[in-house]
Amino acid sequence: MIGVEDSLLIQGKRWNVLTAGEGDPIVFLHNGGGNLWNWAHQIEHFGSSHRVIAPDLPGFGRSHRPANPLTLDDFVSGLGGLLGSLECRRPLFVGNCIGASIALEYALRHPEKVRALALFNVCGGLPMLSPGLRFWTGLNPRTALGKTLHRAIIDCAAHPMMRRFQDPLLYAAGSPDLHPALRDFLVEERRDRGLRPSLYALVRGLESFNVFSHPREKPGNSPPVLLGWGTQNRTLDVKWAGILADWLAPERLYLVENAGHMTNYEKPEEVNERLASFLEMSGE
Repeated sequence: MIGVEDSLLIQGKRWNVLTAGEGDPIVFLHNGGGNLWNWAHQIEHFGSSHRVIAPDLPGFGRSHRPANPLTLDDFVSGLGGLLGSLECRRPLFVGNCIGASIALEYALRHPEKVRALALFNVCGGLPMLSPGLRFWTGLNPRTALGKTLHRAIIDCAAHPMMRRFQDPLLYAAGSPDLHPALRDFLVEERRDRGLRPSLYALVRGLESFNVFSHPREKPGNSPPVLLGWGTQNRTLDVKWAGILADWLAPERLYLVENAGHMTNYEKPEEVNERLASFLEMSGE
């Protein structure tokens, strides 16, 4: 077993959280549509030397499924509640996609509460999405029938049988071998509809992430930043790495060759090595 999963009541909502190890804390935040086991390789690697915390974000994994849209503000507020409940002070945040956006927004609001940020493929809402994804997620039907059809299309994309069609958007060269912990969860997800990702709720709240498609003001006391991006990311084009770097001014810009949207899963050993180096650089 890599760690221990527990269900915590955060602001009246259930969050499923995995914890492992002891020492300086690292918080891993997964991508939209994923779950905490997308970080299985990193949890396994750093759990022997650090206190590792990896939640299923609301709407995903074993955490609660909200009826309302999943918005950046709600994620950030819930994350603050989770850290307080776990008495986790000044962690290193490691995030991918919306997980990176949530970590970044939390740090912009509370820079004194964050040791450092390792951000991969930051999601900046609709403007950043590839044209096909932008079309389907950006639809805003006005009629009841249109809304029902739109939801049906998005829900279909969350079906386990559709995963092989999603692989070109997620991976540079086909799906990598699954970590046993992730494979076990996906088997359970196929049997239990309640574990399927809430993609429609995420789509409805995706515009709240648009703030990262435009320059923001970086606090003067901002923590150190590693910005990473897969060079073959077909979900969020690599050009956005340069756009974010212009205003975020990361200490390290890390373009992951031959990797797509799931850099941490496609290149686990390389990513682990870069994260370890960044930990050392950021004054652990």
